[in-house]
Amino acid sequence: MIKISKSTDKETKEFGKVEWPFADREHYGRDVDYSQKDFIFKATENQKITGTIKGSTEAGVLHINYLIVAHDKKGQGIGKLLTLKAEEFGKKLGAHKAHLITGKDWKAAKFYEKLGYKKIATLSKHHFKQDFVVYEKFL
Repeated sequence: MIKISKSTDKETKEFGKVEWPFADREHYGRDVDYSQKDFIFKATENQKITGTIKGSTEAGVLHINYLIVAHDKKGQGIGKLLTLKAEEFGKKLGAHKAHLITGKDWKAAKFYEKLGYKKIATLSKHHFKQDFVVYEKFL
């Protein structure tokens, strides 16, 4: 009889080492590298942080987890510079596209569209029951 029970990463690590290569060859026709490279960049002015961007690259995709600019510094190009820095980081690591999620009616949605990001999906009643939008951009 098969039993399902709670486990840990440590407990299942060896199983994954053996089985993932079989799944990868089935799905991609080859072994693949899933190593993730995290990044955090900051913008500073007079040694004070004015904005940050955080994310990672994995399997050829740059994931932008968040971008935040100081409330009194918005509209000065800081967000654009940080986003371009993240895209450059991703390209150097072989990322072919960037991916992010933001609030549907937030100013950020229009900001990303101006940078060439395309809306690919809407997530209805997502975080805190608000609508969010998935954006992607080929690098």
